[in-house]
Amino acid sequence: MASPAPSPVPAASTRRLVGRLLRDHVRPYAGRLGLALGLMAIVAGMTATLAKLMEPVLDQVFTARDPLALRQVALVVLVVFMVKGLASYGEAVVMNGVGQRIVADLQIALFGRLIHADLAYFNDTATGVLISHFTNDANLLRSAVSNSLTGIGKDTLTLAFLVGLMFYQDWLLALVAFFAFPTAVMPILRLGKRMRKVSTSTQQELGRFTSLLDQVFQGARHVKAYGMEDAEAMRARTVIDRLYRLAFKAGKVRAASHPIMETLGGIAIVAVILYGGAQVIEGVRTTGTFFSFITALLLAYEPVKRLANLNNSLQEGLAAAQRLFASLDTEPLIRDATDARKLAVTRGEVRFERVSFGYRVGGAAALEDIALVVPAGKTARWSGRRAPANRPCST
Repeated sequence: MASPAPSPVPAASTRRLVGRLLRDHVRPYAGRLGLALGLMAIVAGMTATLAKLMEPVLDQVFTARDPLALRQVALVVLVVFMVKGLASYGEAVVMNGVGQRIVADLQIALFGRLIHADLAYFNDTATGVLISHFTNDANLLRSAVSNSLTGIGKDTLTLAFLVGLMFYQDWLLALVAFFAFPTAVMPILRLGKRMRKVSTSTQQELGRFTSLLDQVFQGARHVKAYGMEDAEAMRARTVIDRLYRLAFKAGKVRAASHPIMETLGGIAIVAVILYGGAQVIEGVRTTGTFFSFITALLLAYEPVKRLANLNNSLQEGLAAAQRLFASLDTEPLIRDATDARKLAVTRGEVRFERVSFGYRVGGAAALEDIALVVPAGKTARWSGRRAPANRPCST
């Protein structure tokens, strides 16, 4: 009861996969995405506003001790949080709906393609592999689409607003804060490539595992009859151990970005504290301006980390999309002729004359030169491998 190994999926470039997803499956929902993008912009603007409010809090409330400023700032902070919360809820609902709909469309298209595929395709592809497309691959793609579209939109806009605020306050201090982050680009990209390879291998193993379970449970009677329980348990353990090793490797790849970003973030914050703190001591800038800048930097650090981790999720989703597209692109070999006429049944008789059939071009024929006549209300009985040409089989 060996599981047929899934055929390897040809490598596809990230640009081509992303382009196909956007063109064929994301573009139909451009209106909803535009609405979500507007809501994300509101969230990003409110986040930058909170950082800017640190300046009057320190300069006018704590330093100048102005009671009117205290009430005004408190009211503005409350409004900012309310607007940010409502906008966050709206964009989360819209983006979740878009992500779920995109994956549902892919599942519908995949089922429609597979149900019209040749029997040869189902003979060559394990059932578990096909089920894995609809479950494991679809879930990975759903997570990648939702997280990637939301993360790229919201985190990029938030980062843009906060960086804009920092450059508005002090462009030189902003350059000091961000000089280290470009060095993280290449390691993050390499980690993404490794994650995509691991994810591809994991999904292939999950397909094998699903096929194994389907075969063993469907053939439980034969397993019991031949005393194969221990052999099947060992076979399952081998696949599960491979899945464990792949999952452990994926976890290490995901975690590898954390020390990179933490180290670079620490360097940036220390540089800002040393340079900006010296300016406050010398009286070049106020305490409120400095702490407003520090707040913006700390708030910008989180979207930078999320964008770095987003590449891993995106690569997992692209590996799943690559497998789904490989099945979607499967074309049936057996097609109706372009000039085929609709079948018109005029009398109750089935007749085959010199019919041959095979599952593969150039392969062994399953039926060869068959002649068969089945009158109405009868069934054909034929036990030979080959019927003589033009001679009906007995009924």
